[in-house]
Amino acid sequence: MIARGSLWLPLAILLLLAALSFWIDHMVEPPAGGSTPAQTDPEGIMENFNAMRTDATGKPQYRLSARKLRHYSNSKFTELESPRFTQLDAQSGDVTAISNQATVSADGNEVDLRGDVLVERAARPGQSPMTLRSARLLVFPEQDRMRSPGPVEIHDATVDLRANAMEYDAKQRIVRLTGRVHARYFSGKG
Repeated sequence: MIARGSLWLPLAILLLLAALSFWIDHMVEPPAGGSTPAQTDPEGIMENFNAMRTDATGKPQYRLSARKLRHYSNSKFTELESPRFTQLDAQSGDVTAISNQATVSADGNEVDLRGDVLVERAARPGQSPMTLRSARLLVFPEQDRMRSPGPVEIHDATVDLRANAMEYDAKQRIVRLTGRVHARYFSGKG
């Protein structure tokens, strides 16, 4: 009798473990047709974020900062609250872009600024400061380019411009305005 009783104990433990494994598996399965909280919650949150990109020689290229950064692992993108992007260039002057929010692509090659976008180019000898306003601005840091797919306003000491869209190539220092373009030039003589 004792020999038979000792066989039931391991069998009862195995059955209990199988039932427990089935219950755990059932509890961690995502609900059918619904999204799991892990897909909508950020993987990481940082406050007062500040990062700088340098070239191979250590020369600073651009700086990206934000009041709050949220990274989502499921889609590999990053959201920024109150972002500030500064392209650092000693020759042509620094260009800074700020907005209400932004998203950064998984590879970091595209920054999408949205909501009250303001771009400012610092004054330099022989060059007045410039401001650009738009609702949305796409920044491509590796290509030194910016693009506004919607209406844009540009102001400096000599011109006020309005256009339906804009592209800016920082390497070539070319601004391309498209759509209905309105320009108002001011003479340098006051």
